[in-house]
Amino acid sequence: MNKAKILVADDIKQNVKLLRVILTASEFDVIEAYDGEEALEKAKSENPDLILLDIMTPKLTGYEVCQQLRANGTTKSIPIVMITALHEMDDRIKGIEAGADDFISKPFNKTELLARVKALLRMRRIPAKEEETNVLESILSELEEGVVVTDGQWKITHINQTAKELLNIHETDTENLDLMQYLSRMNLSLSTDTLTNIREKTTDFQILPSTIQRPFPSSARMTKIFDDGGNITGITLVLRKT
Repeated sequence: MNKAKILVADDIKQNVKLLRVILTASEFDVIEAYDGEEALEKAKSENPDLILLDIMTPKLTGYEVCQQLRANGTTKSIPIVMITALHEMDDRIKGIEAGADDFISKPFNKTELLARVKALLRMRRIPAKEEETNVLESILSELEEGVVVTDGQWKITHINQTAKELLNIHETDTENLDLMQYLSRMNLSLSTDTLTNIREKTTDFQILPSTIQRPFPSSARMTKIFDDGGNITGITLVLRKT
């Protein structure tokens, strides 16, 4: 059986060397890249089975590399694990929006790293749409915050259980439900018209107590994703009980 080929992209040579040692010891072939542009080039030319991608690469950030790989027909289905020393949940949401499949934090835990790599390589055998859904749902289910992801028309594409509870959503099938319809029923610190029309990338607001069914307040952060023409292509809502 051919060895799986893994592209490691990190500008810190010691990190690349460490990952090479770990991966080659587990019978993987390793390709090295030391900035975002080189990572893009080698992803296209080498066709790796998986990419370990540092978020803070020079020339192009890991987020930018991930977005461009997902937009390219030849690289869009390659599993991407983002490597980060950052622990803020917003950074992981940003990685999800860019198209990352999973995350691993520095310093590396060898057992965890290999487990994530092997799991993603197994899942690559699953049809792409099912793979994307399964991995993203797994990531969202582990977050303490409520997270909702929609398309550009506010139709829900992904939502975790915490968000369902905070928004009082009882439907089992949430795909294509209108998030704004649920927000319009709540006591918000900003009007739904403002939330719909605002052109800021990130907006913070409060969901306030209103009825016995909603006795507690929540803070919310809405992030809009715009294309080059200024059109909204997606929205992420992060909710925290306060």
